[in-house]
Amino acid sequence: RMAGMTISKLARVQEAEMAGRVHRQAPLPLAPARGHLIVPEAVKVATETALRGFVGPDGRHEGIVFWAGRQDGADQIVVTVIVPRAIHGRGFVHVPADQVGEVAFESRSRRLVLLSQVHSHPGDDTRHSDADDSLVLMAREAMFSVVAARYGDRGISPAEGAGIHQFQDGQWVQISDAGTSLIIPPTGMHT
Repeated sequence: RMAGMTISKLARVQEAEMAGRVHRQAPLPLAPARGHLIVPEAVKVATETALRGFVGPDGRHEGIVFWAGRQDGADQIVVTVIVPRAIHGRGFVHVPADQVGEVAFESRSRRLVLLSQVHSHPGDDTRHSDADDSLVLMAREAMFSVVAARYGDRGISPAEGAGIHQFQDGQWVQISDAGTSLIIPPTGMHT
């Protein structure tokens, strides 16, 4: 068992994800984002590089990172990317609870909060799977979750096919206005 998931259920999830779709049986509500997720270009690039780095002897694997930063009202401003120790394979990625705790502690010690997790799927389906909903440890109200397609090869913005989710009223929802909720300001803006 891994975090309450039986081996047979894990196998079904991996089989679905390897076929390019997520294992989703529960309804996934759709709602507008509450606030914006603001991600500097340097964090975007570091995230995409990290996701592409999850490999094993059998090839590419799903990957995961955390974004930490500060909140400004409803907006969340990412300042750093954290690559946790993770258990990963071609159709799954999992961060053990003790590692999530270490990441949260280190973030708090720097006066930052975990704002989002970003993980990749093997195919183009960037909805949360049922497992994604239940395996996010320390979910908090307004936390974001970004899902990148094709092991992160297409990028982490909605324009590049990424899916954006947010924890709202005690459940994960898919963001209906993802194109405007995740903001990646250009580096070196000039007026």
